Amino acid sequence: MTPLQKILKTVLTVENDKDFRAMLVEIIGSLGYNAIEAKDAREGIGILQKQTVDLMLLDIHMPGPRGTILLKYLRDKGHQIPVIVISGYLQKEVFEEIRERNVQAVLTKPISVKRLTDEIHKVFGEGEAA
Repeated sequence: MTPLQKILKTVLTVENDKDFRAMLVEIIGSLGYNAIEAKDAREGIGILQKQTVDLMLLDIHMPGPRGTILLKYLRDKGHQIPVIVISGYLQKEVFEEIRERNVQAVLTKPISVKRLTDEIHKVFGEGEAA
């Protein structure tokens, strides 16, 4: 995959923690992808209604509508955008709910940058990170 092909891929990060969101955006950019961000589920839905996204990194526990609401919205609308869930903690019921909604991976905070990178590369069919 050429660098130009990579940059055409857009990754949306939906995360309420500003510093953590900035770190995720920096990682995505360093991998050569277009990074966009939303501070909550409402803003994430607004972005999804306006532009194409190739992957979403989604926090579950946020003020206002939770990430599960955004994930339900996506799947109910028929969107099969790959989703990697990132959360500090997941109750068993929430974990089962998100797994039923076809997510690519569930990562717990604090995240391993290598694991996140590997999961992103896997979604885009690029194998493991170099």
